[in-house]
Amino acid sequence: MIQKIVLYGSGKRCRILCKILLQSNIEIVRIVDTDSSKWGDKIEGFEVENPDIIERLLSENLCITVADVDAIKQIRDKIQSKYKYDLNKEIHYHQLILEAYKHCLALKKHIMGRAINTGRKQSILFDCYNGLILGGVEAWTMELCKELINDGRKHIYIISDEGNYHVPLILGNHIVYADINHEEQFSIKSILNLVDAIIQKVPCKVITCTTNEVMLAAYLVKYYYPEEIEIISVIHNSNEKVYEEYRDFRECSDLYIGVSKDIRNHMIEQGVRSDMIYSMTCPFECEPMLVRSYSEEKSQSIRIGFAGRMEYHQKRMDLLLKLIGTLIEKKINFRMEFAGDGIARKEMEMVVQSNQWEDKIRFLGRLDRSMLSDFWKRQDICVNLADFEGRSISIIEAMGNGAVPIVTETSGVREDITDSVNGFIVPVGDYQTAAERIEYLSRCREQLRKMGEVAHDAVYPKSLMKPHFDFWKKILFYT
Repeated sequence: MIQKIVLYGSGKRCRILCKILLQSNIEIVRIVDTDSSKWGDKIEGFEVENPDIIERLLSENLCITVADVDAIKQIRDKIQSKYKYDLNKEIHYHQLILEAYKHCLALKKHIMGRAINTGRKQSILFDCYNGLILGGVEAWTMELCKELINDGRKHIYIISDEGNYHVPLILGNHIVYADINHEEQFSIKSILNLVDAIIQKVPCKVITCTTNEVMLAAYLVKYYYPEEIEIISVIHNSNEKVYEEYRDFRECSDLYIGVSKDIRNHMIEQGVRSDMIYSMTCPFECEPMLVRSYSEEKSQSIRIGFAGRMEYHQKRMDLLLKLIGTLIEKKINFRMEFAGDGIARKEMEMVVQSNQWEDKIRFLGRLDRSMLSDFWKRQDICVNLADFEGRSISIIEAMGNGAVPIVTETSGVREDITDSVNGFIVPVGDYQTAAERIEYLSRCREQLRKMGEVAHDAVYPKSLMKPHFDFWKKILFYT
C-alpha cells in the first residue's frame, strides 16, 4: 500500500487529487512544479515548491499529475537524469486515484451505510456518463439497449449525467441520471453520486466506455461487495495513453471488449489473458444493395467528405487543411463537406474564408444520424487523417454507403480496407500521400464506382445487428 506521495504538477488534476488524498490515509509529502511562477502557491494548505527538492526525497513515491503525454515524458526524463530518481517508484495518476479511493474512510462509511438488495434480478448498466448526445458511443449504446428491451430484458439501464437530451420513448424509464461534475474528473461528489446510482441497481453488470468515474464508482462498490458487481470494459480507442490508463485500472475490469482486433491484440500484449478480452464490430445502418451515383465525368467535381469531431488533437483538422491546400495547388477539381462540430471548426472556417476557398468547402455542422447515409451517398471519397482511432464508425458508415476511404493507418482499418482494392491506407500524418490518392481517383473516375462497390460489400455483413446482438446476449447472460 502507498503511504506517502510527492505530487509533481500543481494544476487542476493535482487540486482534485489533493482533495481525495486528504480523505484517505495517504500522506502528501510535497507538491512541486516546474513553473517557477507557481512556487509559493497554496493547494489545500500545501505550498508548491521547486522540484529540486526531489533530490532529498528519492526514497518517496512520486506521482506526475499533469495530463499532457509529452510533458509527462519530459518530466520523467528530468527526474531520472537530473535527480537520479528511480522511476520504479513512480505511481501513475490513475493508480493513485484508485488507491486513494480504496483507502478513503468516508467513502467506505458511505458505501457500507447503503442498503444492498441482493435478492433482485441482475441489472445491466451501460455507461454514457458524458451525456446522451448522438455520438458514436452513445448511439451504439442506445441501439443495443433498445434491442435488449425489445427482447424482453426489463432490467436494462443507461447511466448518464443530468443534461436535457432527446431520448427514444422506449428508453424513457431506463435512464439512471446522476449529478456528474465534468469540470472535475474523479471528484468526490461525482463518485458518491455514481456509487448511490449503482448501489440502487445491484446485483448488476456495468458496461463502461472508458477509464472514468463510472468505472471507478462501480469498482468501489465491488471492492466492498465483490459478489454483486461485474465490470465489462468496452475499449473504444487505441493509443498508448489509453492502454496505460487501462493498465493502471486493471484490477477494476472482469472482462474487456475492444472495438477492433488490433485493440484486442494490444491488450493481450499488455498482459490481459486472451480469454478475458473479445473484439467486436459495432453495427450500423447499411442497405443490402448499394444504389447511388458517382462523379464519373471529369468535368464534375470529385466529392470528398469528412464526418466526426472537428478537433486538432486526434482528428487532425490541421492536416485536413493542409490536404485542401495541396489539392488546390494540384488543381484538382473537388468539393469537400464537413459534417460535425468541435473546437477547430471556427478557426477552419476562418482559414477557408481567408484563402477564398468558400466555393470548394462547406461546413454543415452536426448532422442527425438519420442524415448520415444521405451525406455519404453524395460523397465519392471519405477522408480521415486521425492520429489514432479505436475503430472509426464514420469510416465504416462511409464504406457502407459506397464512399471510397482514404484514411490513415489507425486501429481496425485493415479489418475493413484492403489497400488499393476498396480504399487507400496512408501512414499517420501523411496528408501528401492522401492527396496523391485523391489525385489518382480524380484522373481514373471509373475506380470510384469499382472501389466504392467493393467497399460496401466488404462491410455490409458487419453492419447487421443480429450477430452483434447475439454476441452481447452471450456476454451479458451466459458468462
